Amino acid sequence: MLRTYSEIFALPGALRFSLAGLVARLPIAVLGIGIVLFIQGETGSYETAGLVTSVFMVVQAMTNPLIARLVDAHGQARIMVPVVCIHLVALVGLLLSVLLDWWVGTVFLSAGLAGASVGSLGSLVRARWNAIVKNSRQLDTAFSWEAVADEILFVSGPVLVTALATLWIAPAGVLISGLATLVGALLFYPQKATEPAPRGRSSDRSGRVLTHPGIFIAIICQVFLGVVFGAIDVIAVGFGDAQGAKAFAGIALSALAAGSLVAGAVYGAADWRLAARFRFPLMLVILTAGTWLLLLANDMVLFALLLFVVGVGIAPSLIAVSSVIQTLAPPERLTEALAWISTALGFGVAIGSAAAGTVIERLGAHEAIWIVALCATAALVISAAGLRAMDPARTVTPHRPRRERIDTAQQP
Repeated sequence: MLRTYSEIFALPGALRFSLAGLVARLPIAVLGIGIVLFIQGETGSYETAGLVTSVFMVVQAMTNPLIARLVDAHGQARIMVPVVCIHLVALVGLLLSVLLDWWVGTVFLSAGLAGASVGSLGSLVRARWNAIVKNSRQLDTAFSWEAVADEILFVSGPVLVTALATLWIAPAGVLISGLATLVGALLFYPQKATEPAPRGRSSDRSGRVLTHPGIFIAIICQVFLGVVFGAIDVIAVGFGDAQGAKAFAGIALSALAAGSLVAGAVYGAADWRLAARFRFPLMLVILTAGTWLLLLANDMVLFALLLFVVGVGIAPSLIAVSSVIQTLAPPERLTEALAWISTALGFGVAIGSAAAGTVIERLGAHEAIWIVALCATAALVISAAGLRAMDPARTVTPHRPRRERIDTAQQP
């Protein structure tokens, strides 16, 4: 396993941009739950916290592909440096509007502006990997490492933020997110050697992303998975609060990330002969089974253990869908195509956060777990039904020559 990963880090500049990207995307692990804990801690309302987080996530989801398209056309640093500056200003506005009890509209406005200026750091890092790897096996390993790196953040981030927000100051998660964004940007964007060359504006309608049925199906699945992730964040806090162990919510979410981390590391070291489009629903079977088991939880210890089982299906599912989209997307729109993953997840997280917050307020945290189980099942069913559409061979048309693709996984 170590030899497999050391091979990709030996590529020129790979270790530097990957580690810088790791710092820069710490907010994906801490900002969502940081906003929930901040708003709930200051207002006492899970529903308000869920709604504010939903605004943040929805706007982020809407703007990520637009930012990614600009990045594809003009380059990563040229677009993202001013975007990062706007994001930091928006976070300051969110903190002030809540702490100083400004008009509630400024809270939602600041959250929306913060969401609009996040960008998809993960897609930027993966686009760099796609530009430097030599074959499909290396790309699978690189995507697996990035998923594992995300889970390293999700193991440590929620525990740190939940502890600081509940035991020290409520806005701890927002503050940590802003600091990581600033430091990560200073480390990542100056690395020009591995930055993919901008492709300029394209008027080729055949290069559009969501018109491909396979990509569209994969993205719809990500919306449902986003509901799962968004709901779990809020459910963990509400479940812990109901058990008198609110601070334990961070540990429970870290168990989820730990399961994902272990599974992602193993997935990346495997030499897969099964095509990515078949791997995707297979990994969703594991994830879905874990969500139904979660209904058995009656205390925080069992809840955390079952979240670990759910986590085993997360990283492999996200790695597989990245590989699916990479095989289907036009090369000139790769960053945009990969950004649609986080966009779809963002829409789902927004829906999941709001829905879970409302159900918790009215029925309780345990009842909100049904949202998670049903949406995971929907993602599995849709992915299985869309296997044919996700076949790379179907991208070939009489009017468009087939392109060489990095993914050469054998069909079963």
